[in-house]
Amino acid sequence: MSGSTRSPHAVAAIDLGATSGRVMLGVVEHGRIELIQAHRFENRLIDRDGRLCWDMDALWAEIRQGLSGAHDLAVVRGLGGLSSIGVDSWAVDYALVGPDLLDSGGTAVPGTGERFDEVIAYRDSRTEGAADAVAQRLPRERQFTLTGIAQQPFNTLYQLAVDERLADLPTGSTLLMVPDLIGYLLTGRRRTELTNASTTGMLTAKGDGWAAEILAAAGVQRELLAPLITPGEQLGTVRPELGIQLGIGEVPVLAVGSHDTASAVLAVPAEDAGPVAYISSGTWSLIGLELTDPVVAEDARRAGFTNEGGVDGTIRFLKNVAGMWLVSESIRQWEEDGASIDLADLLAAAEAARGDLYRIDPTDPKFLAPGRMADRVTAAARPLTSRGGVPRTPAELVRCILESLAEAYREELHTACRLAGAPLPQRLHVVGGGSRNALLNQLTADALGIEVVAGPMEATALGNVALQSRSLGAIAEETGTIRALVRASVELTRFSPSTSRRTTG
Repeated sequence: MSGSTRSPHAVAAIDLGATSGRVMLGVVEHGRIELIQAHRFENRLIDRDGRLCWDMDALWAEIRQGLSGAHDLAVVRGLGGLSSIGVDSWAVDYALVGPDLLDSGGTAVPGTGERFDEVIAYRDSRTEGAADAVAQRLPRERQFTLTGIAQQPFNTLYQLAVDERLADLPTGSTLLMVPDLIGYLLTGRRRTELTNASTTGMLTAKGDGWAAEILAAAGVQRELLAPLITPGEQLGTVRPELGIQLGIGEVPVLAVGSHDTASAVLAVPAEDAGPVAYISSGTWSLIGLELTDPVVAEDARRAGFTNEGGVDGTIRFLKNVAGMWLVSESIRQWEEDGASIDLADLLAAAEAARGDLYRIDPTDPKFLAPGRMADRVTAAARPLTSRGGVPRTPAELVRCILESLAEAYREELHTACRLAGAPLPQRLHVVGGGSRNALLNQLTADALGIEVVAGPMEATALGNVALQSRSLGAIAEETGTIRALVRASVELTRFSPSTSRRTTG
């Protein structure tokens, strides 16, 4: 089915990452998406009373500026303004929002509820031991059977289990995930988008509601949780006074895959039937399969896999493994030691370096923390030849990291297929920033023995924009139209196994 659009329009994608955020204008015309950056801004952690928190007030100010900028860009393009807005962000973190204020007639005014304290970041140490405490009330095996979610210490479930603020919340307060908070500020409506809800560790594996046993084990009241909304539904419209303030009018706000990985996987440009294999690659690598049903067997839990909700009822059966974090942290050490490092030059030197000399286990927890990464990788490297020794140059060390990552990808994808009862797909799609790493992509193709298709880099924003376009009726509802639209909008690079050649197209 063609992904051609029915009329030109412009939408705004609010895309929040853990280190930066941006508002992107997506212009959909002539069967293609054109992305234009309206505003980019820093997202920084702040210390509030000894807790690591997100500066949501600063983010909200930047988002407002970005929406005004996106509207102006759309007007310059002759499109009259924005047709809709969608929001995605990282997962698991939440705000606590009090009840809406009442007007003089006693009617609640949408969007006037005050945020109760700060949004505490998943990187804060408050959840240490929380997973064990919840497991004493509800075994880990039962938690996984109910939700299909890997039991990471920072899951929303465990954050809530130790959140002392819940006892002081006024009646009528609501928990809102980060993108849902932005949606509330825009529209005044309180909803929990399904793909982000799935990461909390509190939603049923099939995504049909909150798991009562889980809530009871963590001491979470059902009334605290907002009703669910499905990607593609309209959340509401921009509040009239806000629309006037920003100069954008009462624009529809649409639910998208608000967990950024859900939007990224939606933009995987796959054409094949059957399970789609992907890596959402950046600082971390999320590798897995797109399935129609969750895999909640005990073997999957023990292997560290998770079942996150995707768009159109799909399941992202995946595992989070190390990515370019190991390289970026090594570069940071070298630069702190006085070296000047250019990433492109370093990767070229690594490609020229001799391979198969050393390996590390990139999934080892010792590599999770920042600081002196190159030293830790060097100490962990094991020689593969009688030459022995350790990586002696940055190029050798990076080659060791990338070869080790490629082998880890091979092991995890084979494990995912075994657990899901699926054959190894003919190709692996790599989206996100890591899709530009040609050496890693080639090593991955060689390790797996299948084709690696790299791109798009801007997968999250493309998935956000494409789903808005479908919701607006600009492209057909049929399966595959979104991915057809993405394929028409980007240039892909293909890496064949057992060869250093690659093709673009």
